[in-house]
Amino acid sequence: MCLIFALLLLSCATAPDPRVLADMPSTAVPRTASFKEGIYSMPGTGVTQIILLFPGGTLLDPKGKEGAAELLCSSMITGGASGISPDDMDKELDSLVVDISVAPQREYTIVSMSFLPDVEDRAVYLMNSIITSPDLNTQVVELNRSLMKQSIIQKNESAVEQAFMTFRKHYYRGDPRQESPTEESVGKITTGDMQKIHRNIFSAKPMMGVIGKLSTKNAALIKDTFKGQFKTSELGYPPSPEYGLFQGQAVQKHCVLTMARQAPDMKDKSYAACVAADLIIGSGGFNSMLVKEVRTKQGLAYSANSFYQAKPLWGVFGIIVVTEPAELENVRQSIKGVLHNISQGISEADVAWAKQTILNRAATEYSTPHEIISHAMDYVFYDIAQDYDGKFLKEVASLDVTAVQQAAIHLSQGQWVEVIINGK
Repeated sequence: MCLIFALLLLSCATAPDPRVLADMPSTAVPRTASFKEGIYSMPGTGVTQIILLFPGGTLLDPKGKEGAAELLCSSMITGGASGISPDDMDKELDSLVVDISVAPQREYTIVSMSFLPDVEDRAVYLMNSIITSPDLNTQVVELNRSLMKQSIIQKNESAVEQAFMTFRKHYYRGDPRQESPTEESVGKITTGDMQKIHRNIFSAKPMMGVIGKLSTKNAALIKDTFKGQFKTSELGYPPSPEYGLFQGQAVQKHCVLTMARQAPDMKDKSYAACVAADLIIGSGGFNSMLVKEVRTKQGLAYSANSFYQAKPLWGVFGIIVVTEPAELENVRQSIKGVLHNISQGISEADVAWAKQTILNRAATEYSTPHEIISHAMDYVFYDIAQDYDGKFLKEVASLDVTAVQQAAIHLSQGQWVEVIINGK
């Protein structure tokens, strides 16, 4: 009887959507993408995915009109294209089961599209039309403008978001990275602003990735559509950080403390040791010193974490703690105590745990075809060698207590941009 019931269940089961399968980790595919004729490619699961990386992103926003790249990209999908109305575009994308997105990052913009092979020609045509000749329909733009403003209002109510905005304002003083979209800046964006950003982003020849099968004809069509020169990142350290203590007022009752400072970049010899030190200081969850001391032992905070971000030309290290207003000064003293203890010594057990954590993460990172190709493209954009990960893991495996100790001291000592967002 149980066997019959099981067979009935199997007969009623729905076949998995290949578009879902395409984003699932698989041990059947290689962990690296092949590169041939300017295209990164990997096997698919019955659906084709195209990934295009264009140099240029939100840093191209005109001063005082921050949010222009985001408003442009959100309106490209829903605003139709030359000769295709917004409604007709929506209907056709839905009927063909084509998924497409245009996502601006700080320095580059990603266009991603997935479709079933039998609609390849039309899907590629629609994607090219959206990228090269978006209509920027007024009604659609105004709807997206309104949605952006609502999103900004909601973000501004977050004490954590306020802390990071204040940090960027002072750490990136005199640099476009210091700016964030506001209701006012989004309201000032004109069609001309978006058209200029569109030319700056989508005229360059993009990097291209394909998961599954794409005909030679359509691959050539996409590549030949764009003629401009591809440029890699040149973004470095901020020119003139404003160190000191800065405060703001939150709508929420919680208080947020953020501290950040310059740190070694990826080319620095201490980079691997800094990654391990960051885990030990605060990014390693319950095993990290900040969590054990500030949250678990003293019970002063809801959360206590550190972060270390780096590229070949810049690096930043920081600490963020969420607490009650009454505990703020106790938290500051506790953090000072943790950083002082780090300067006195890190145990071999801490270093062994950090090294193993990094090696374990490497086994599961970038496990889907989309992640693997995007990772390879990111490395090209930032001029990082494709064999960098392997060399990095060898450096991690060879780390000793002295190297991690020195990195921890380097990360935690010096001038800080300190931000306090006071709760109600």
